[in-house]
Parts: sequence; structure tokens; C-alpha cells
Amino acid sequence: MKDNIMQELERMENVTVTCIIHWKQGSDAECYEAFIRIIEHLEFMVDSHFDRFMERKEQLVTFIQELYQYVSNKDIVGIIDLLEYEFRPFISEWRQDEMIKHSPPNKG
Repeated sequence: MKDNIMQELERMENVTVTCIIHWKQGSDAECYEAFIRIIEHLEFMVDSHFDRFMERKEQLVTFIQELYQYVSNKDIVGIIDLLEYEFRPFISEWRQDEMIKHSPPNKG
């Protein structure tokens, strides 16, 4: 059975991909909805998995600061680039790390 944080990371990665696709297709309403879900997932994960979030605090703070700047400047291209080239790989790497932590040890 998957650890709860791995499920949340998988959901967050899927929502991020959905957001990127919608924005690239010009479907702003769907993207904004997906973007809000990303933020909600982050909030939920901070509340539910604070200790694991703290392990990645510096990267998350940097990401959130950059995201805030792009949102403040209404820089949609910056938001998309940040989500696609920084946030999604960050979440994917985090998910991989969690899978390694929770995989059974090799017997061989």
C-alpha cells in the first residue's frame, strides 16, 4: 500500500500537469481551477506531513517566493515555466525519494 504522502505527491504532480496543459491550450478557467488545487494540496501536505515538508523547506520557500512574484506580476508564462520546469520535477523527485524510503530492502 502506498504511503499517504506518496499519494498526495502523485495527485499534486497530476494536477500540475493538468494545469500546465490547460494554460498552454488557453483554457484559463480550467487552469485557474487546477492551480487552486495545487495550492490546496500544498496546504494539506503542510498540515498533514509537516516533518517531511521541513526536509525540503528551502526548495519550497524558493518555489513559493518565485511563484508569488509571477502571480503578482500576472506573468502567466513565468508561472507555467515555473510549474513545468521547476515544480513538477521537484514533486517527481520527491515522490521518487519517498518510494525509495518505503521500498522493502533488497534481499540478495
